[in-house]
Amino acid sequence: MKMTLHKLFSKLRRQNKGQYLMLGFCIFLSVLLLTAFALMYFGPTVQDFLPEGGDTRKLAVLLIGVTAVGCTIFTLYASSLFFRFKSREYGIFLALGTSKKQLNPILFRELGYITVFSAIMGLVLAIPASYFIWKLFEFFIVSTEEMHYQFGFQGFLFGIFFSLILALLLFFYGARFVKKSNIMDILRTQHKTELVKLIPSWTGKLGIFLTAAGLFTAMVIPFFSARVWNQKMPAFFNVFYLFALIGIYLLMLSIVAQGKAGRRKEKYYKNLVFISMMRFKAKSTTRNMCVITLLLFTSLFAAFYGMLYSDTSSLKNLSNQRAFTLHFPARENQVSSDDIRMLADKYQMDLQHFSKAEVSNLVISWKHRDLSDNGEYFMEDTPNGKLALFFPASLYEEITGQTIDVPKGNYKVIVSGNSSSFWEPEDGLYAAFNPSTETSYSLQYAGTLEFDSLANISSPYTYVISDEDYSIMTASLDRTYKETLYTFDVADYEASYPFAEALAKEYISHATELSDYMGLYDFWEDKTASENNEEYGYAGKGNIPEPDRLMMADWKYAPSFNILTQQDFLQGISVYVMLCLYIFIIALSAVTIIAYVRSISAAEDNKELFQNLEKLGGSKNYRKNILRKQLARLFQYPIAAGCLLAIFYALLMSITNDGQIAASEIYNLLRLAALSLFLAAFLYLIYRKALKKACKIVKIKP
Repeated sequence: MKMTLHKLFSKLRRQNKGQYLMLGFCIFLSVLLLTAFALMYFGPTVQDFLPEGGDTRKLAVLLIGVTAVGCTIFTLYASSLFFRFKSREYGIFLALGTSKKQLNPILFRELGYITVFSAIMGLVLAIPASYFIWKLFEFFIVSTEEMHYQFGFQGFLFGIFFSLILALLLFFYGARFVKKSNIMDILRTQHKTELVKLIPSWTGKLGIFLTAAGLFTAMVIPFFSARVWNQKMPAFFNVFYLFALIGIYLLMLSIVAQGKAGRRKEKYYKNLVFISMMRFKAKSTTRNMCVITLLLFTSLFAAFYGMLYSDTSSLKNLSNQRAFTLHFPARENQVSSDDIRMLADKYQMDLQHFSKAEVSNLVISWKHRDLSDNGEYFMEDTPNGKLALFFPASLYEEITGQTIDVPKGNYKVIVSGNSSSFWEPEDGLYAAFNPSTETSYSLQYAGTLEFDSLANISSPYTYVISDEDYSIMTASLDRTYKETLYTFDVADYEASYPFAEALAKEYISHATELSDYMGLYDFWEDKTASENNEEYGYAGKGNIPEPDRLMMADWKYAPSFNILTQQDFLQGISVYVMLCLYIFIIALSAVTIIAYVRSISAAEDNKELFQNLEKLGGSKNYRKNILRKQLARLFQYPIAAGCLLAIFYALLMSITNDGQIAASEIYNLLRLAALSLFLAAFLYLIYRKALKKACKIVKIKP
């Protein structure tokens, strides 16, 4: 008997290899995705680059968790169909008198073979897969000597650990299936229905309204509240997202369960069998369609977010800035002009637009926006609050090559092309104070000037005043409040990385305690706090980076070298792009598997019905048309809803970000629309494959 059982199961495996291959593929894909990412994350390159306890490292860890959970979910979902299929075999053998004691070892042996083989394949192929993904990042995003691929053995161990956990879960599900399996349960499962009452025709329209209104209210109202009404909406306002979820459910329910003759009686009765089939599984079908919709939305939104992070167009715009900017306390014995030129000669760099100047810090009185404890935005007046850099108009013209006019008694604000003025209005300054002469000067706002290199060297802004005003307002100003400034370009920007790296190291080596402060440190705020016996939060030293570390964002006097900033930025966003890419792949994989599995399940559940239709004289085309409509509804509506939802949400996010849509955002929205069409085409191919398999199950010949 034992030998006979093995032979029977062997024959069944050959005849139904598709079920085994699908489960094996899901296990393989899960292990491959997670291990490939773990190999990269735990590699020396990423571990050395990501700061301990930093947000980027936390996001990367979050990604591993999201990837593990996502892979586990769609693998277990695929296993549900496998065990559903095995239940039929189980029922037959139990009905013939075979005991569970005889069947269980065979089932677990099959499950063990599938799991072990698929996991090993995933672990082995994860190595070339991680290398390939890394090379893609190098090609499209960043390629430097520091960002080369290194194998992380810890990542491989992590993949093995995940494989063991996944195997244990699959065996747990198998044991649960075995425990609950009996002939009566199997029979009841095949004929179980979820008939729901007919729903009104307006349910779908209500669902669309709730979805759109929920998203619009949750995103747009807080934006207007902050910008127009100066009020921050409380956290519970996010409850409107639940209306969107309810709307999606109602929409899908109307698609599945709505069945009323209405005015189109002929069409209704023609599709009566199809309508009834959908209604008899309405609840589970609706849930599945909602899940597919949300997963597809997640996949597309992750792709859109990745597009935003990977947009590096602003880094390549050098027309509004100088490639190299240095500023430091005037009293510090830093690198000289000769030092810079000698280093440039060493690396064969031709310096252009070279400028050295001395600029002044004055104490400013300004109005800026703040947030109260009760969530209300208000304008705060801070007289003589902090220091800010001031330029004479002639110096600004010399550095930038721009021609400007700043009337006496007025000021202009240097802004960046990517700046936002919500918290710090450009016209907030109303007076400047010379701390050495203790003289205050009233000033009026006269507009903005755009030049990125000078916009970010002072907080909240860098200001330009007339030469006459500058001479008067900075008279007798102590050198404690003055800074030395270098700005220049190079002829061959793309080849300037080694020179920039060497100059940064030279600059750091000359730094002293005079410049050893954190980015938010302000000498005047520190002095004022000390005089008032108050604690100043930024009084500590900035810990000037070592010469081999170029991540200096938290250093007040960090040099701004565009080529280094560009590479550091690209290295930083690579983790975020990777996160988005993985979420995209995992969500899309889940959509594909869930939609395919649901289609096969629908065919299995209705196999007997299609056989009865054939006996009653239903033609092959009639039966195939019913099956085609059923599966098409499972695919088409969730795909359309998920794609439109992602585009609508991305549009709202772009608008509510800063109140306008930039050209780059429009471009990303168009790319999102194109990606939606591509995914729709891809899922259509999955639908065709599912339809072909379903036809085979219900014995409808092509």
